[in-house]
Amino acid sequence: MQSWQTCALSGELIETPVISKVSGHIYEKRLIEKHIESTGTCPITGRPLNIDDLIEVKVAKVQKPRPITATSIPSLLSLLQNEWDALLLEQFQLKQHLEQVRHELTHALYQHDAACRVIAKLIKERDQARIELAQLQHKLNNKVEVETNNIPEKLPTNYISEIEQNAIKLTSQRKLLRKQQSYFDQFPSPQILSNYEIKQQYTQTQGSTSLDIQSNYMVVGGQTGLVSLYHSQVLVYQNQQNNQRINSIKFFTTDEHIRFVSSNSDGDLILYQFNTETIQGVVTSTIKVGQNITSLAIHPLGFIAILVTFEGLLLFYDLRSGLQISKVTDFEGQCQFTSIAIHPDGLLIAIGQANSLIKIWKITSGQLVAQFEGQEGSINQVTFSENGVNLASATQTEVFQWDLRNPGQFQKLLESQKISSISYDTSGAYLAVGENKNIHMFDIKKQQEFFKFESHRDIVTAIKFAEFNKNIYSCSFDKQINIYGN
Repeated sequence: MQSWQTCALSGELIETPVISKVSGHIYEKRLIEKHIESTGTCPITGRPLNIDDLIEVKVAKVQKPRPITATSIPSLLSLLQNEWDALLLEQFQLKQHLEQVRHELTHALYQHDAACRVIAKLIKERDQARIELAQLQHKLNNKVEVETNNIPEKLPTNYISEIEQNAIKLTSQRKLLRKQQSYFDQFPSPQILSNYEIKQQYTQTQGSTSLDIQSNYMVVGGQTGLVSLYHSQVLVYQNQQNNQRINSIKFFTTDEHIRFVSSNSDGDLILYQFNTETIQGVVTSTIKVGQNITSLAIHPLGFIAILVTFEGLLLFYDLRSGLQISKVTDFEGQCQFTSIAIHPDGLLIAIGQANSLIKIWKITSGQLVAQFEGQEGSINQVTFSENGVNLASATQTEVFQWDLRNPGQFQKLLESQKISSISYDTSGAYLAVGENKNIHMFDIKKQQEFFKFESHRDIVTAIKFAEFNKNIYSCSFDKQINIYGN
C-alpha cells in the first residue's frame, strides 16, 4: 500500500482523500475537518489551517478488504468480547496503580510534615540554647546582683485583655480585606508609582529626623528639637523643644483631638495636643524617662507607647495617664537596644540591637519568642509589613527582609554605605529604602528594585506611605519635606 493512500492522522486507508496546501500532507477528509474545527491548526506542522486550504484528491475508489474475523456475526461478537475483556483488565490495572501512587504520596507527605516539625523544634531549641548561653556568659562576666533585676514586670491583666481582643479584631479585619480583590485594586501598580513626582515641598529651619502621618495630618521632628504639624499641606503648629535631637515622633489616639508624642536624646517623652476647633496646639505633659531613648512605637490600641533604651530596657507607658505600666529589665546592661517596631496585630514587637541581633518579644506573655541573626552592624531600623508576614531590618550598610512564617529565613534587598530609613507601604507589597540622598522602591514579591527617587540633597531620614499609597512622604537633613504623588 502506497503512503499517499493512508491518512497522515490515522494511518489508515483513505476513503475521501484531501491534501493540505499548507503542509502538503494527505488526510481523511472527515478527520481533518474535525481537527480544524477544534484547533484551527495543521496537526503535523502546528501552522494555522482552515477548510479552504484543503483540496480534494480524485483517486480511484479502493475497496477495503474485510478482515476474516469480521465475516460473520459470531466472529464479530467474539472480537468485541475480546476487546471488552482487554479494556476491563486495563482499567483494573490502572486502578491498582492509582491506589499504589496514592499510598506512596500519602506516606511521602507524612514524612515531609514530620521532618518539618522536627526541624522547627530543633531550630527553636537551638535559638533558645543560644539565648540562655549568652545570658549565662553575661552572668559569669558580671556581678551576681544583676540577677535580681532579671525578673520582668509583666503588663497588668486589664491591658493584656485589651491587647488580645484588639489583636483578634485586627487579624479578622485584615484577613477579610485581603480576600477582596477590590481592596488590592485600590493600590497603584509599580508603573504608576514610578511616575510619581514631587507635588508639594516644605522647607524647615533645621534638618528633619522623624516623620509620621495620620489622615490629613503630618508631624515632623527636627535635629535640634523643632516639632512641626501640618494639616492638608498647611503648617498649623510649631514648637521648639530644648535644642535636643528628636529621635522619634508618633501620633497616638485617646480622644477626638489630634495628639502626638516625641522622644529626645535627653530621655524625655513630650506629649502634644492639637485642638481641631480652636486650631491651637499645646504641650500637655512631659514624661522624664531618665534613660537614653533610642526608639519609640505606638501600639495599635492607640494609647500605649512602647520604647527601648540604649541600656537594654523595654518600657511601656499609658499615654492617657502618662504613667509607666511595665518595665522589662531582662536585658538591662546586657543589650543595647537601637530600634523597635510593633506587629500590625499588636501581639509581637521586634527590637533591633547594636550587636546586629533582632529580638522578637511577645507582649502578652512577656517572653522572648525568637531571635534573628545574620546582618552586620547595628540594627538602626526595624518595621513589620502591614500584612504581618514580613519584617524588614536595616543597618547602615544592609537591608534584610525576614519571613516570619519561616523564622531565620531572610533575603538581602540592598547593600550600600549610607542606609538611613525603611518603610513598608500600606499593602505590604512595596518597601521604600532611604539610602543617602535617594529613595529606592522595592517590589516585595519580585524582590527587586523598580524605581528610585532622587530628590533630596542630604540623607533621607524618614519615609511614610499614605493610605492606598496615594502619597509618599519623606524628610531629610537637607531641611526639605517632600510629598510625592501624581
